[in-house]
Amino acid sequence: MKQGTLVTRVVILTLFAAVLAYLGFTVWQGLSEPYQLVTTYTYQMDDGLALDGVVVRRETVIEGRSDLSEILPQEGEKVASGAAVALVYQNATAMQDRREAKELRLQLEQLNYAMRRNDSLGDANKLDSQLVTTLAELKTSASNGELSGLEEQGLDLRSLVLKRTGDLTTNAQSLSALQQAAAGVEARLKALNNSSGQLTRYVTVDQSGIFSGLADGYEERLYPDMLDGLTVGQLDQLLQSGTEPSQTAIGKLITGSTWYFATSVDDASAKRLEEGKKYTLAFTGDFGKEVSMKLERLGSSEGGRRMAVFSSDRYLSQVTLTRMCTATLIFERFSGVRVPNKALRVRTNDDGTTTLGVYTLVGRQAEFKSVEIVREGEDFYLLRGTATNRKVLRPGDTVILSNQELYNGKVIL
Repeated sequence: MKQGTLVTRVVILTLFAAVLAYLGFTVWQGLSEPYQLVTTYTYQMDDGLALDGVVVRRETVIEGRSDLSEILPQEGEKVASGAAVALVYQNATAMQDRREAKELRLQLEQLNYAMRRNDSLGDANKLDSQLVTTLAELKTSASNGELSGLEEQGLDLRSLVLKRTGDLTTNAQSLSALQQAAAGVEARLKALNNSSGQLTRYVTVDQSGIFSGLADGYEERLYPDMLDGLTVGQLDQLLQSGTEPSQTAIGKLITGSTWYFATSVDDASAKRLEEGKKYTLAFTGDFGKEVSMKLERLGSSEGGRRMAVFSSDRYLSQVTLTRMCTATLIFERFSGVRVPNKALRVRTNDDGTTTLGVYTLVGRQAEFKSVEIVREGEDFYLLRGTATNRKVLRPGDTVILSNQELYNGKVIL
């Protein structure tokens, strides 16, 4: 036998022996430590129904987009009647001049700040605080996918950095030098404004509303007035069909203060609903909020399903990008103490009656606490303590799980 083969076999046998030893130790530990301790905590469960539906708003498409256009409002921003929502440039030079003008305004702001600052430590501390806040907002927007305002936030950050840098370095600069630099920037800025002003036009809106940069093509197919006649079949068709968004749309203007969620529910669930009553809907996806919505319409049965139209006047500016979505209709919400199902025990009382409860660890002894079942999960119970003294089950209690007999006062080692 070769030496290499012998060494390999020895190594394999050693590893096998180690695995057997580990398994044996685990079994011995389980037998020698028959009690498992679990800490309880507050938990919440919903009696809900998952719904697929569509968001409906009163919307007007804003046309006028081109490859050389710049959208001015942020997503979900309120705009007044007559306000400009976009700049359209005649050529790429005009667009570049506009961007340069932004940079120059930042430089001018920094120079003006440097000239009027009072060299106080308070100014520096204030700038440091603003820098931290702006950085946090920028990080939050990026992580949440809110990209519409990133450019503006980036410009704000750069302005603060320029100010802070100037605050540390301008002691070596004379006031006249700063004034000369500011005059040069103002002259260049004025020239750019004069030239680019002749090569740009504004796109304005003729009514007030909330601006959205997303025109998805449903604006003329989905509107509040058609919800009264919308059928389950038509809703299914809307959910399955696509649209052709306008290639020249700058965005859309959302008018009114109410938005709607149109969906369908099965007949059994519909019996639990009442028109005019408010219900909580938990939306998933980017919107991801719980909204109290009024049930505006509950249609007649169509093939075992009924139309349901909910409305809300909250979060309109945050739901501008949502169209097809899923929400959970919450009928009832339960809360209690979550405990593994193996911990629940039935104790026979002296009078022959039985009591549901769990054994908890108090000090080093077992103590029985009576409970009632609020809700049952897959491998746990949601419980509520029934006692009125210190023996009531509370979040944070240590529950004993064991196949062995337990009783009040039993010492748990």
